This record gives sequence, C-alpha cells and structure tokens, in this order.
Amino acid sequence: MSDAVVAVVTFRPLPGRGAEVVELLAPIIAGVHEEPGCLLYALNEASDGSFWFVEKWATAADAERHSHASPALPALAERLSPLLEGMPVIVQGVAHPLGDPVKGAL
Repeated sequence: MSDAVVAVVTFRPLPGRGAEVVELLAPIIAGVHEEPGCLLYALNEASDGSFWFVEKWATAADAERHSHASPALPALAERLSPLLEGMPVIVQGVAHPLGDPVKGAL
C-alpha cells in the first residue's frame, strides 16, 4: 500500500453549461497543481456530459490541506455550484498497487 491518496470527484453541469464549467476551471487547475503534494489533478469529461476529477496527493495530509485550506476551493464552489445539477460526489481512498506496480496504481 502507498501513502498516496487518490480521489475521484464527479459532477454534472446543467444542460448547455459544460463549456462554462471548463472555462471556469481552467485557471484554477493550474493553481492546484502548485499546491504541496499535488501529484495529479486532472479534469475529464464523459460522453454523457458529466465530468470527473482524478486527484492524487502524496500524503493524506496533503489531500486534507487541499480539501480544507486550498485558496482555490471557496471561490470555485461559489462560482461552480450554480452551473451544476446537484452537488459533486467525492470518493477518496488509498491505492493498493497490485500486479504490475506501474499499471496497478495511479
């Protein structure tokens, strides 16, 4: 098992608002990439119009710091919420790199 923490955050924009979501997130993502312990913070879009972030943090403390003290998140939540159907869903856990260590974990 690794010390790294992986999170997946899923959300769905209101119909026709996906491009606005991407535009809003673009400058914020660069700032998150500079946060201590950020190993991966990647936005993805599915064919059904939903989005998901895949995050990887070096330690639980780094993930916790991001969740509770990131300068990007309060403004993001305020600006993003009106563009979404419901609340984002966050699933966080630790990797179990089984099999090939390169292919078995993010």
